[in-house]
Amino acid sequence: MTPLEALADAIMQFEGWFPRSRSWRNRNPGNLRPYSVIQAKDADGYRVFESMADGWTALRLDLRAKFEGSHGLTEDSTLLDLLNIYAPAGDANNPTNYTNFVCKQTSLSLNRAITPTTTLKEFEG
Repeated sequence: MTPLEALADAIMQFEGWFPRSRSWRNRNPGNLRPYSVIQAKDADGYRVFESMADGWTALRLDLRAKFEGSHGLTEDSTLLDLLNIYAPAGDANNPTNYTNFVCKQTSLSLNRAITPTTTLKEFEG
């Protein structure tokens, strides 16, 4: 498993991927919102994908874009910085709790210590 896949998997878990959940119904494991008016969305504004594979790919592409500098992130940005953007407090999220969960899950998946202050460069390293 690559670090990016481990991160996407942890996000999917935190977002509540289980039968009949919003992310499951929408085949949207990251509960992504549309960035274009032509993208399908549900009544609450979350993207709806044709297949789980499409939703999984979109999640990985969204994370890759953030790792590569979208939203002003750099290789020295931390996982907490990333998740403050991915799941902002302004959307009724708790980025600190989200980050702690993601760090625990990715540490297990990658068999190394991942913390909120782990930089994106260190995470992918």
